[in-house]
Amino acid sequence: MHKKRIAMALMSLLLVGGIYNVGAITSHAEEMPGYHEYVNTEDEAIDTWYGIARGTYLCDGTTGIKKAGSGLVSISGTTTAYKTCDYVKVGLHLDESSDGGSHFGNIASYYFQEENTTSCHGSKANISVTKGYDYRVRGGHTAIKGSTVESTTTKAGVITA
Repeated sequence: MHKKRIAMALMSLLLVGGIYNVGAITSHAEEMPGYHEYVNTEDEAIDTWYGIARGTYLCDGTTGIKKAGSGLVSISGTTTAYKTCDYVKVGLHLDESSDGGSHFGNIASYYFQEENTTSCHGSKANISVTKGYDYRVRGGHTAIKGSTVESTTTKAGVITA
Protein backbone atom coordinates (compact mmCIF):
# COMPACT_ATOMS: atom_id res chain seq x y z
CA MET A 1 0.00 0.00 0.00
CA HIS A 2 2.87 2.41 0.83
CA LYS A 3 4.49 1.81 -2.59
CA LYS A 4 1.21 2.58 -4.32
CA ARG A 5 0.96 5.99 -2.56
CA ILE A 6 4.54 6.84 -3.52
CA ALA A 7 3.85 5.84 -7.13
CA MET A 8 0.68 7.99 -7.20
CA ALA A 9 2.55 10.97 -5.71
CA LEU A 10 5.30 10.63 -8.33
CA MET A 11 2.74 10.39 -11.14
CA SER A 12 1.03 13.54 -9.84
CA LEU A 13 4.34 15.41 -9.75
CA LEU A 14 5.19 14.27 -13.27
CA LEU A 15 1.77 15.30 -14.54
CA VAL A 16 1.96 18.74 -12.89
CA GLY A 17 5.56 19.16 -14.05
CA GLY A 18 4.60 18.13 -17.57
CA ILE A 19 1.75 20.61 -17.70
CA TYR A 20 4.00 23.32 -16.33
CA ASN A 21 6.65 22.64 -18.98
CA VAL A 22 4.10 22.63 -21.80
CA GLY A 23 2.88 26.02 -20.58
CA ALA A 24 6.44 27.31 -20.59
CA ILE A 25 6.95 26.51 -24.26
CA THR A 26 3.54 27.67 -25.46
CA SER A 27 3.89 31.07 -27.11
CA HIS A 28 1.39 33.86 -26.51
CA ALA A 29 1.68 37.40 -27.77
CA GLU A 30 1.91 39.57 -24.72
CA GLU A 31 1.10 43.27 -24.46
CA MET A 32 4.24 44.93 -23.18
CA PRO A 33 4.14 47.58 -20.41
CA GLY A 34 5.17 51.06 -21.45
CA TYR A 35 4.08 54.66 -21.82
CA HIS A 36 2.81 56.80 -24.69
CA GLU A 37 3.85 60.25 -25.87
CA TYR A 38 1.30 62.09 -28.01
CA VAL A 39 1.82 64.95 -30.43
CA ASN A 40 -1.34 66.59 -31.76
CA THR A 41 -1.60 69.57 -34.08
CA GLU A 42 -4.32 70.66 -36.48
CA ASP A 43 -2.61 68.84 -39.35
CA GLU A 44 -0.90 65.89 -37.66
CA ALA A 45 -1.30 63.38 -34.82
CA ILE A 46 1.40 61.00 -33.56
CA ASP A 47 1.48 58.35 -30.81
CA THR A 48 4.86 56.91 -29.77
CA TRP A 49 4.98 54.00 -27.32
CA TYR A 50 8.16 53.35 -25.30
CA GLY A 51 8.69 50.13 -23.36
CA ILE A 52 9.44 50.68 -19.66
CA ALA A 53 9.77 47.11 -18.42
CA ARG A 54 12.28 46.22 -21.07
CA GLY A 55 11.12 43.25 -23.07
CA THR A 56 13.56 40.90 -24.66
CA TYR A 57 12.98 42.33 -28.13
CA LEU A 58 10.28 45.01 -28.53
CA CYS A 59 11.66 48.51 -27.97
CA ASP A 60 9.15 51.05 -29.29
CA GLY A 61 6.40 51.75 -31.79
CA THR A 62 5.12 54.89 -33.48
CA THR A 63 1.95 55.60 -35.44
CA GLY A 64 1.05 58.85 -37.18
CA ILE A 65 -1.53 60.48 -39.43
CA LYS A 66 -1.29 63.82 -41.22
CA LYS A 67 -3.22 65.88 -43.71
CA ALA A 68 -1.78 65.48 -47.20
CA GLY A 69 -3.99 67.98 -49.03
CA SER A 70 -7.67 68.58 -49.64
CA GLY A 71 -9.48 65.30 -48.88
CA LEU A 72 -6.21 63.39 -48.46
CA VAL A 73 -4.39 61.88 -45.47
CA SER A 74 -1.13 59.97 -45.10
CA ILE A 75 -0.46 57.39 -42.39
CA SER A 76 2.74 55.75 -41.17
CA GLY A 77 4.06 53.46 -38.49
CA THR A 78 7.36 52.09 -37.23
CA THR A 79 8.26 49.22 -34.92
CA THR A 80 11.74 48.95 -33.41
CA ALA A 81 13.38 46.02 -31.61
CA TYR A 82 16.41 45.95 -29.29
CA LYS A 83 17.93 42.97 -31.12
CA THR A 84 17.65 41.35 -34.54
CA CYS A 85 14.35 39.45 -34.78
CA ASP A 86 13.00 36.83 -37.15
CA TYR A 87 10.14 39.24 -37.94
CA VAL A 88 9.37 42.84 -37.05
CA LYS A 89 5.87 43.97 -38.02
CA VAL A 90 3.65 47.04 -38.07
CA GLY A 91 -0.05 47.10 -38.94
CA LEU A 92 -1.86 50.36 -39.65
CA HIS A 93 -5.63 50.70 -39.32
CA LEU A 94 -7.29 53.87 -40.63
CA ASP A 95 -10.54 54.76 -38.85
CA GLU A 96 -13.19 57.27 -39.92
CA SER A 97 -15.90 59.15 -38.02
CA SER A 98 -18.76 61.08 -39.61
CA ASP A 99 -20.30 62.13 -36.25
CA GLY A 100 -17.59 64.40 -34.83
CA GLY A 101 -15.48 61.60 -33.36
CA SER A 102 -18.14 59.89 -31.21
CA HIS A 103 -17.93 56.64 -33.18
CA PHE A 104 -15.19 55.36 -35.47
CA GLY A 105 -15.23 52.59 -38.04
CA ASN A 106 -12.25 51.00 -39.77
CA ILE A 107 -12.04 51.91 -43.47
CA ALA A 108 -8.62 50.49 -44.42
CA SER A 109 -5.78 48.36 -43.01
CA TYR A 110 -2.20 48.03 -44.20
CA TYR A 111 0.36 45.47 -43.03
CA PHE A 112 4.16 45.64 -43.24
CA GLN A 113 6.78 43.07 -42.22
CA GLU A 114 10.58 42.82 -42.34
CA GLU A 115 12.66 39.70 -41.70
CA ASN A 116 15.97 39.34 -39.81
CA THR A 117 16.12 42.97 -38.75
CA THR A 118 15.57 45.36 -35.84
CA SER A 119 12.92 47.63 -37.40
CA CYS A 120 9.99 47.84 -39.76
CA HIS A 121 8.47 51.00 -41.24
CA GLY A 122 5.34 51.24 -43.32
CA SER A 123 3.37 54.09 -44.79
CA LYS A 124 0.55 54.85 -47.16
CA ALA A 125 0.45 58.31 -48.70
CA ASN A 126 -2.35 60.37 -50.19
CA ILE A 127 -5.32 58.23 -49.13
CA SER A 128 -8.56 59.75 -50.43
CA VAL A 129 -10.96 60.55 -47.59
CA THR A 130 -14.16 62.55 -47.11
CA LYS A 131 -13.60 66.24 -46.37
CA GLY A 132 -14.98 67.30 -42.99
CA TYR A 133 -14.85 63.78 -41.46
CA ASP A 134 -12.54 62.86 -38.58
CA TYR A 135 -9.74 60.31 -38.99
CA ARG A 136 -7.33 58.46 -36.73
CA VAL A 137 -4.82 55.66 -37.20
CA ARG A 138 -4.25 52.71 -34.87
CA GLY A 139 -1.03 50.70 -34.97
CA GLY A 140 -0.13 47.16 -34.02
CA HIS A 141 3.58 46.58 -33.34
CA THR A 142 5.13 43.12 -33.07
CA ALA A 143 8.63 41.65 -32.66
CA ILE A 144 9.06 37.88 -33.11
CA LYS A 145 12.14 35.82 -32.34
CA GLY A 146 11.67 32.05 -32.30
CA SER A 147 8.65 31.34 -30.10
CA THR A 148 8.87 34.74 -28.34
CA VAL A 149 6.20 37.19 -29.52
CA GLU A 150 6.09 40.70 -28.02
CA SER A 151 3.51 43.27 -29.09
CA THR A 152 1.88 46.57 -28.26
CA THR A 153 -0.60 49.00 -29.78
CA THR A 154 -0.67 52.72 -30.52
CA LYS A 155 -3.50 55.08 -31.45
CA ALA A 156 -2.76 58.53 -32.81
CA GLY A 157 -5.11 61.41 -32.12
CA VAL A 158 -7.83 62.64 -34.42
CA ILE A 159 -7.48 64.99 -37.39
CA THR A 160 -10.24 66.44 -39.54
CA ALA A 161 -9.83 66.08 -43.30
